[in-house]
Amino acid sequence: MLELDFLDCRSRLLEVAAFLDRIDRYPDAELARSDFRYRAVMDLVEVIRSGRQERTLEMLTLLSDPTPAPMADQLPPGKALGAWRHRDH
Repeated sequence: MLELDFLDCRSRLLEVAAFLDRIDRYPDAELARSDFRYRAVMDLVEVIRSGRQERTLEMLTLLSDPTPAPMADQLPPGKALGAWRHRDH
């Protein structure tokens, strides 16, 4: 697995680090850090660091909206947020 996937994984982790660095340089970094999407990324980093089994499932669950109601009336057409906006922290 390491021979096949390491460079791809390394690239993706560097992308995450670059994203976080850009947030740090952003003039409104504190505002950005309070955004649910930034918090979701940080929660996902903790899941990766945890070493627990089933990290993929845990990460998908963290990003998913657990409510049964459709969101069609809450989002502009075609706009995906990528993380659940209403998670409690």
